[in-house]
Amino acid sequence: MAIAQSNKGFLTLLKKRNFLRLWLAQLISMTILNATNYALIMLINSIVPHSTIMIGLAIICFSVPAVLFGAPAGVFVDRLEKRRVLWTSNCLRAIVTLIFAFVLLAQRSSVLIPIYLLTFIVSAIGQFFTPAEGSAIPMLVDEDELMPALSLFNITFMLSQAIGYVLMAPLAIALLPTFTLFSIPIDAFIQLYAIIAILYLICAALIVSIPRASFILRGDTQAETVPDLAAETISIVRQMQNEMKEGWHFIHKRRSLLLAVVQLSFVGILILVIGQIATPIVTDLLNMNANLMALVFAPAGIGLVLGSVLMPRVTRRLGKLRTILIGNIGLTIATLLLPLSTVFARWLEPQHWNKDPWLLVAMAGCMFIAGVALDFVNIPAQTAMQELTPEWIKGRVLALQLVLYNACSIPVILIIGILSDTSLHIDRVLYLLSGSILIFGIWSVYYERRHPTVSIAQNEQLAENEEAPLTTVPGRGNVD
Repeated sequence: MAIAQSNKGFLTLLKKRNFLRLWLAQLISMTILNATNYALIMLINSIVPHSTIMIGLAIICFSVPAVLFGAPAGVFVDRLEKRRVLWTSNCLRAIVTLIFAFVLLAQRSSVLIPIYLLTFIVSAIGQFFTPAEGSAIPMLVDEDELMPALSLFNITFMLSQAIGYVLMAPLAIALLPTFTLFSIPIDAFIQLYAIIAILYLICAALIVSIPRASFILRGDTQAETVPDLAAETISIVRQMQNEMKEGWHFIHKRRSLLLAVVQLSFVGILILVIGQIATPIVTDLLNMNANLMALVFAPAGIGLVLGSVLMPRVTRRLGKLRTILIGNIGLTIATLLLPLSTVFARWLEPQHWNKDPWLLVAMAGCMFIAGVALDFVNIPAQTAMQELTPEWIKGRVLALQLVLYNACSIPVILIIGILSDTSLHIDRVLYLLSGSILIFGIWSVYYERRHPTVSIAQNEQLAENEEAPLTTVPGRGNVD
């Protein structure tokens, strides 16, 4: 597949004022989202200790809205102004997060159901935010800047994981003192969620500061129109089923796009699984305190950031197929070496094996390799999906990709949770995971060779040929 080549660097992109505002909004929103996820795991672990299933249920509550609302959200995003979707989503998430903080004022043993419900609502709002953000990126950069822009956003995504998951949330939970307000104890969790709500409002302000005229569809000369919301919503609902079918048909007819969607979904599921089993890896595999989870996984965040920086150059040199194959092999090896490292450490020093510094070095190396390897799969697949999707249907394609990965993640999360808590120890779960990654990598190579990727020009010609029978193209009127 042809990957857009550009000599333009990240500094050139960040000099674009409107792109910089969108990037800052993404950095802040993703950081606090990851901080929320860490706090949620720690909160559930404090209520129901050592339960992978209960943590898995929280992840499922975050995944189900994508299955229910992801595709309809993509239809809405394609037809509504991206700027309004972005700032409204951040405002709504701020409100729900503030409610979350008030819920935590109650007795902790009674808040599990409200916690799951609010997690569901936050995720439902995010189904509109994510495709709107993905659709907005190409509007704020030139075509030859798309891959560097996506790499920068991917770096930001990984950096936000490091800041939110390794620094912000752990430090806030550890350092924020509990104080009393009107005879009500306000602990670190409540304070953290209140801070997160304020930061969501800052993200909304950054989006609002971007001029509406900047959100322009490529090839158009005017900004997106801002129709009456009620009238537009009624119109969208009437045509939603047909447009969702068009989205699935569009993906299915383009085998290279379908492969990119599947690869991106696989990486997403893998990240969810890692988040689910992170606590058992630290407590059961390494016999360490759960509070050290962020430090153990910090090398993965460093690998993710470094891999994102190198990806444009690596992909141009190796090509998409080889890059993704190397990524899958790296993930397989890193996942396999995690439990094998503990076996070797127990053999060398049976008594104090988990305090051996070389074990920690080995674990850090495995996590670092896993972080870099994730980029080898994620960024080429993400770039392929962006390049092979025209602007008029991009929101639906991005949303349907989220639907696919969340729908598949639900049974995987349930199975992993049951296996971890009942029949299998965490080391056997990791062996199973490494085998699954290897099988997926082999399948990806087979599929790519059986269905060679068409050029971007051929894909655009196919889109033009199919565009005629489609009902309405947002921003273009009816297509004859």
